[in-house]
Amino acid sequence: MAFSSANLYLEAHSLSLIPSVSSTNLAISLLPSASSSPNFLASLSTKDAIAAHRVKLRHPPRVSAEEMPNELVEDSKFVPLNADDPVYGPPALLLLGFELKEWEKIQQFLRDLDGNFLQVIFCTEQMISQTLWDAMHTNQPNLEAVKIAKSLPRICFLSGLSGEEMVMFIDAFPETGLEPAVFAALVPNSANKPLQELIEEIMGDHEMLSGSVPDDMY
Repeated sequence: MAFSSANLYLEAHSLSLIPSVSSTNLAISLLPSASSSPNFLASLSTKDAIAAHRVKLRHPPRVSAEEMPNELVEDSKFVPLNADDPVYGPPALLLLGFELKEWEKIQQFLRDLDGNFLQVIFCTEQMISQTLWDAMHTNQPNLEAVKIAKSLPRICFLSGLSGEEMVMFIDAFPETGLEPAVFAALVPNSANKPLQELIEEIMGDHEMLSGSVPDDMY
């Protein structure tokens, strides 16, 4: 899938947002640590070569920097997120608003991308009051016993991937057949914030973006 660092944005204080053509897909960014699998990026590129036409039909091009309303950029304090940005945080996905029945599709998606090194974490009620850093380090050896938090917006926090890998992951996500989600990534300034606070910030920026981008940009 085509990749352009000019189309990515990072919320300066805590989050990185990647405005997508679909108002239901909005990316954001995470924290410092383990290196990702060397096969991950190659697998994403292979998947793109095989299914690029399908991805383009189902996931149109992102809104560019020039097309973003000035007030949105100023209010959300967006700064460019580059493809060569370093890996941050533990290799993990923190899922909010997802259900256990979606586990198999998520696992298959990760296998297809050689992303099995990413630990999948389902958000619980207890995590909502924790910092994002602590939540991203949660161990869930028995998912059947996990009491997943209900009535949360669908947010996927990404960690342990480079900027380019995150973008490719998000671009490939529609191929899972799962409901759309808002994507976020752990960054140092968001690591020690309570998850509840970040949820409010993310959804506030998501609603602002959805309401500020004209229909003819979709």
